[in-house]
Amino acid sequence: MQLKSGTGMDERPKIAIGGIKFSEELVQLRLSNNKAAARLLNRASAGSINFPFLCHNSLCHPAETTFCVQREDFGRLQQAADSAGLSLDLFTVTPGVGTITVFPHRNSLALLGLISTLFARESYPIHSLSSSISVIAVNTSYALLDTIAMSLQSWLQLPDNHAPFRQTVRLEQLSG
Repeated sequence: MQLKSGTGMDERPKIAIGGIKFSEELVQLRLSNNKAAARLLNRASAGSINFPFLCHNSLCHPAETTFCVQREDFGRLQQAADSAGLSLDLFTVTPGVGTITVFPHRNSLALLGLISTLFARESYPIHSLSSSISVIAVNTSYALLDTIAMSLQSWLQLPDNHAPFRQTVRLEQLSG
């Protein structure tokens, strides 16, 4: 990818990363009511509903909890909300979400800026974002995951033995 610099066009060197992974299709929920979020999360956990993405921001007022469930678990989540005496109308619900997880391989700060720039430049939606020293996870449109990965690969260098972006095996926790 060519980027403008002060002296003309320069080829940007690719940043080496540890890999990229896609989630399955998710439904994202956001709520600014701590008590309601805690009740729903506890009820859903008791029902063995997995949260592949969970983030809580207590620095904003009111505090905000964002989490995702697998698309096929959303009906069970609605039942958990009903049994907790909650209406999902309290939540901002975003269907058709996918998480693209990038493993920065010691490039987390540079990579976070690069990802933010790419998403803004290409008008890719960011529904939520979380980062740590070992991963950057962006919730975006599930339908755009392949397109976004192609865009990222023009800036990033994947390892030679990189696994497929999508998991082919799904693990489920059995109760009992």
